[in-house]
Amino acid sequence: MTMKLLPEKHVRTSESILGLGAIVLASLADGAKNLDALWADVKDQDSVRIRAYGSITFDSLILAVDFLFAIGVVRMNGEGLLENATR
Repeated sequence: MTMKLLPEKHVRTSESILGLGAIVLASLADGAKNLDALWADVKDQDSVRIRAYGSITFDSLILAVDFLFAIGVVRMNGEGLLENATR
């Protein structure tokens, strides 16, 4: 699977970094999480949608988190957990 930044005609939203970033932000709405908890939550949260529209890999989750970190939407707190930086 090739990751693209934005969805396009042949790239589903869930397979784009921007779309997966939205799923990550929705998961972080509950509070700060470590990467393992985030991975488990993303897989559980949208399991039906992921099966229907393609699979999200751990590598693509890392790309989405890196993208969100680069644009300043997520940050690491003092405990080493990822949290939403816009709150």
